[in-house]
Amino acid sequence: MGMDGEAANTGAEALLARFAAEIDRQEDILYGVALFFEGLNFLYAGQEAVRMTYRKQLRNIIQTDRLAIDRARELLDQARQDHSKAPLLEAFEFHPCQGYPQPAELRRRAEALVRAYRELFPDRPRSEPLSAEDVVRLLDAAAVKLEAGGPGAGS
Repeated sequence: MGMDGEAANTGAEALLARFAAEIDRQEDILYGVALFFEGLNFLYAGQEAVRMTYRKQLRNIIQTDRLAIDRARELLDQARQDHSKAPLLEAFEFHPCQGYPQPAELRRRAEALVRAYRELFPDRPRSEPLSAEDVVRLLDAAAVKLEAGGPGAGS
């Protein structure tokens, strides 16, 4: 392989790494949306109509974003096997939280929730359910991040 081929290979590898990191970021946002829903369920306990509205809205967002992430993973796998497909990654666009009245605000909250989750529960698997106490701690920690406008405050 000549220098040009090596440079192209290095560029493709860098693109693959950036795209994989972006997929991870999108997974975090998606998990943050799920945490946001957990918080809403806690805050609106006993108000089933409100909870149902949010459930429908957020379920649609989660399904749409999950499909986009799955498609991105497929493209990444293809590009890893054949670097000539790497430009497809550059053309791929994520649109997290679309369908929510304020997608940027939901994304900001989701990111704050995930950062708070990592700080509060660093070794806890995401599949482990949250207790009511965990939800309160998480909401409090995320609220502090959002109010401070510092790390974890969002995009």
